[in-house]
Amino acid sequence: MGKHGATALNIVLGGAIVYLAAHAVTGRQGLVAYVDLQAQERVLEERVAALDVEQSRLEARAARLRPESLDKDYLDERARITLAAGSPEEMVFALDQH
Repeated sequence: MGKHGATALNIVLGGAIVYLAAHAVTGRQGLVAYVDLQAQERVLEERVAALDVEQSRLEARAARLRPESLDKDYLDERARITLAAGSPEEMVFALDQH
């Protein structure tokens, strides 16, 4: 192989290395995509944790309304809130729970 052939081969191999390196960083499965996926995973894990807390809260509320563990005060409270009901002698204050 002559001098020009070796130079051409070096250019082709150098171009291939640059292409593969750029693709490893910016490609669909490259470093940038990996970092983005890691960030998405953190967001989704936080969302799952928030949903777990919400599920626990709802399960606790539901447990208070089951026949075997009925909390009559809680039932009365929920009925009054849902139906906006009360007796004329009562003063009802609605408090935001958030």
